[in-house]
Formats: sequence, structure tokens, C-alpha cells
Amino acid sequence: MKLLGRDISTDTVLSWVGERLKARGLAESGHGGAAMEGVEPRVDPLTFNLEALSRHADATRGLPLETHREGLAGRAVVLAKKVFRTGAQLFINEALGRQVVFNGYVRDSYAQLSAEVMRLRERVAELEGQAAPPPAPRKPRTRKK
Repeated sequence: MKLLGRDISTDTVLSWVGERLKARGLAESGHGGAAMEGVEPRVDPLTFNLEALSRHADATRGLPLETHREGLAGRAVVLAKKVFRTGAQLFINEALGRQVVFNGYVRDSYAQLSAEVMRLRERVAELEGQAAPPPAPRKPRTRKK
């Protein structure tokens, strides 16, 4: 990583940030740092998006409750959120019912389009494999005198 020139290295920046975090008491003990080695596997965007649409299609299902507060105050905030969500779930379901149906249609349409794209990719690869060799160049014709 070269941001401001050749004098800055990734290791230097990461060690500096780590020292700053430790000085402020924010560094996790036993944390090995970011892994920079290796290549992550390729993610198929069609499959990834379809799984994400399926996972988040139900808008009435809430996200996990969390807070940035710690200790007793944090537990009290999470409890208050849980009580509010339980009491308001009937209204949430009513308000977002149509969105859940729409999300289902979007998910199904995306699945159909993804299947069609994969089929067309296979067909293109098949046709490219069967492509006829280019015609041989013709000899120029000479005029008869």
C-alpha cells in the first residue's frame, strides 16, 4: 500500500495503528491483526445475491438487537428494544406485509434471470468452441489480357 510515497509501508501503518489502539485501551488482547496473505476465493455474484435476497426477503423479521453500551445500561437498552419490538410486532407485520410479498417476487425473478444468464453463458461457450476456422485468404485475381 503506497499512499503518500515509498516511505510508508503497510506493516508500519498497521503497527502504528495498533500502538495507538493499545495506548487508548481499545486493542483486543490476542488479536492477530489483519491477514494480508492469500487470495480469497472467487464469489459468484449471481449465487451470492440470490442467497442474500432469500436471507433478507422477510422484512418483518428483525435484525439482531444490539447496543454500543456496556454493562447494566447496555442490557437495559437491549431489553427495552426487545419489549418494544414484541409489542409493536403486530404493527410491523401489517406495515411491511406488502413489502414481504414484493421481496418474494423480486427474489424469484432474480433466480429466473440468474438461471437464464447461466444457461446463456454455457451456450456462448459451446458456440465459441464450435466456431468454424476463419476462411483461408483468397489469392488476388489477375486480369486476362
